[in-house]
Amino acid sequence: MAHIEAIYYVTEEKEHIELKAERMATGLTAKPWQEMPESEKEQSLAYKGKVVSIKEDAAYGPGYLVTISFPVAYEVPDFPSILTTTYGRLSYEPNVKLIDLQFSDDLVRLFPGPRLGIEGIRDLVDVHSRPLAMSVAKGAIGRSVDSFHEQVLSHCYGGIDIIQDDERLFEHDWTPLEQRVPVGLAAIAEAAEKTGRTPLYVVNVTGKTFELKERVKEAIGLGAPAILLNVFAYGIDVLQGLREDEEIDVPIFAHSSLAGMMIRSKQHGISSRLLLGKLMRMAGADAVLFPSPYGRMGINHEEAQHVKEQLTQELTMKPTFPIPSAGIDFNTIEDVKKDFGKEVIINLGGSVHRYTGGIEEGGKAFIQAIESN
Repeated sequence: MAHIEAIYYVTEEKEHIELKAERMATGLTAKPWQEMPESEKEQSLAYKGKVVSIKEDAAYGPGYLVTISFPVAYEVPDFPSILTTTYGRLSYEPNVKLIDLQFSDDLVRLFPGPRLGIEGIRDLVDVHSRPLAMSVAKGAIGRSVDSFHEQVLSHCYGGIDIIQDDERLFEHDWTPLEQRVPVGLAAIAEAAEKTGRTPLYVVNVTGKTFELKERVKEAIGLGAPAILLNVFAYGIDVLQGLREDEEIDVPIFAHSSLAGMMIRSKQHGISSRLLLGKLMRMAGADAVLFPSPYGRMGINHEEAQHVKEQLTQELTMKPTFPIPSAGIDFNTIEDVKKDFGKEVIINLGGSVHRYTGGIEEGGKAFIQAIESN
């Protein structure tokens, strides 16, 4: 039978933790009120969450790991319902953090997982023996499509495997989607005549939520070989909806912008491993950009490893490429390789752009650093 167990980190005094846990279980599910007829109380209690365990844990200070099991009525295969049930009301409480959701195998199978995953992306760039190199078209904002063409061209000649639109490159007059995609692909084709290589261009698709699916299909019709989605501006369910549309057959790169408000606190919100790891993979992301442990905005090394594990561990669904991002430069490439191994996309943006000699030379130095032992 399908089931979900939620694990929370709760900061509470020892003498109050059992009562707190019980209130969490009833508050999230069904709690009969005093005046309710006894027969209806019994029906309501059948759908009440159950406290499975309470374990003392000092990971974030004095606190407890509380595990709550949810009855069948709440086990529905969509993330809006699941997250509303497991954290909706609790999100107002400052000392409760959702650490993990454990799904039974039959429930996991109802979610799509990545369409292409790690091997599918490797096939597209034809690189299988090392971490992949990705850079971002950071200088495109506010500049013409001609400038964008030159920037993509420089990335190609530099040997970059994946070229991604900046997540803030929206629908502006200077680089609208219908111009940006053909121009980017033309630059890649031009460079390929000399290099014999075709980098993967990841196109940022934006707009109003109910127009987004058609915008993605428009991008694919223009030739976009991959898309970037600012998942948390739209919602995890939008990611799943794009993944499940059979006309959207390109890899989806999920950006973690806005997730900081949910993951940063040690005592509140949702853990990175769950939000940026497990749920992104289940919803269908082929690759996930998340804050690296090497910069000021990053998550810590332990949590970054948990994210990696959730994205890549062996499951019935395909693994998702981890992309630790922000704070990575030429001095930290070796750290990324050591911490994440081969199955990682190393995202080096500003350092490639600022490199002496320009983007092309920066790209060459980037590939050399990745390939060095």
